[in-house]
Amino acid sequence: MALRNKANRARAAVNDLSTSSPQEEFDNALEDLKTMQAAAAELENRFQASAESARMEALASEMEGYYSHAHAYLSLVSGEAKELKATGAAFGEVEKLAAELSEFGVSQVQQDNRKANVIILLFSAMGLFLGVLIIFWLSRNTLRQLGKDPGELNALAGRVADGDYNVEDGSKKQGVYGAIVEMVHALKTHIENAQRESENAREQSAKAQQAMRKAEVAGQEAQAKTRALLSIANRLEEVGNVLSAASAELSARIEQSDRSAAESAQRLSEAAAAMNEMNATVQEVARNASSASSASGDTRKKAEAGARVVEKAVRSIEDVHHISLELKGDMSRLNEHARSIDRIMGVISDIADQTNLLALNAAIEAARAGEAGRGFAVVADEVRKLAEKTMASTHDVGNAIKAIQESTAKSTDSMDNAVAQIEEATHLANESGRALEEIVATADATADQVNAIAAASEEQSAASEEINRSILQCSDMSGQIAEAMAEAARAVSDLAVQAQGLTELIREMKNA
Repeated sequence: MALRNKANRARAAVNDLSTSSPQEEFDNALEDLKTMQAAAAELENRFQASAESARMEALASEMEGYYSHAHAYLSLVSGEAKELKATGAAFGEVEKLAAELSEFGVSQVQQDNRKANVIILLFSAMGLFLGVLIIFWLSRNTLRQLGKDPGELNALAGRVADGDYNVEDGSKKQGVYGAIVEMVHALKTHIENAQRESENAREQSAKAQQAMRKAEVAGQEAQAKTRALLSIANRLEEVGNVLSAASAELSARIEQSDRSAAESAQRLSEAAAAMNEMNATVQEVARNASSASSASGDTRKKAEAGARVVEKAVRSIEDVHHISLELKGDMSRLNEHARSIDRIMGVISDIADQTNLLALNAAIEAARAGEAGRGFAVVADEVRKLAEKTMASTHDVGNAIKAIQESTAKSTDSMDNAVAQIEEATHLANESGRALEEIVATADATADQVNAIAAASEEQSAASEEINRSILQCSDMSGQIAEAMAEAARAVSDLAVQAQGLTELIREMKNA
């Protein structure tokens, strides 16, 4: 009866399972199967020497087959209906055999009782006294074989069927009663072992599920980091495009400044030639005092022309000065953009490091999950390779940005020198303008003071030489400015190449 109850309970537990059943139900079903198998083995050992040994072997075979099917089902958690039906059919056969075995045990006890009653009735005919003796002897023999009264044995079997395994009452263990007590002790031990194994299996399953959850969380974090990395790469590409546009605009302005400097140099050369001609005229005035009046008029006209040329030169130099200041501001903004890119690349490097660590942790958790985490381990390895490639690309981009910063610093220094030289040229041009204004005033004075024309001519000659030297210095300054503009143009060209390289690296990083 106890085996039938355990078999029914195990069968009900297995039949109630489905693919959506929780892990606790699978563990309980496995525990019931182990309990049923232990009870069947104990029962087989008990009746091994009896006439029902063949049926017991068939029962054990059926039980073993059912246990194998059910255990495979619970281990794989496949939930296939075909295996469940096969298991249910095998368990039906087991249930029939278990019912027959239970009925056989009860009938065996009843048969012993009937035999005892028949023997008592037969010997009662031989005499009351002899019958009493025989009944007494048979009763003692039967009780010695059973170990206890049949009613007590039936009650004991009911207690075991209900799950009460404390069957010892302190009496002597002999006959059927002793065998039942030993069987119950063995059954209790097997049940405890099965419970411990079930608990261990439950813990291992919980650990595996926890590892899978950690692996899923790590995968989600790695995907989030990858999306953030792509977003930053897009921002870097935008910054690279802005940098390229700014470099092109800066190159155009430098070319314009170069043309203005060349024009200023040409105008200063013209002014120098005019001043040489004016100096010759002044010397001619000194040698020919009789034509001082007409020469003074010519000198005034030429001085006014020189003043206009110098005024134009001053305006051109001021334009170059303003353009140089704008160029300096553009170079400063370009340097700030390069620093911003450097900071962003630092963030990308940190994200790549964290992605690499997360991918490594995900691979470890997937390895702990065993076969179930193998697919995710491949994904984690690809994420780790992507993070390593990102770190390498970040290093290349960092080197490119460093080269851009160095070129920008050189260009800024060159622009500072150019601005200082342009300011000096502006100052000299202003002095030249004032000197020409003095020449005009002197020419006016010579028209009224013809008698003092010789002394005025000498002073004017000296002033003309000074102006000529100033103009030559301005011409030299214009040449230096042109060279500085050419150097700045080369630096800006290098900067544009670096910006283009940065854009290509960012595109490669996005494609990777």
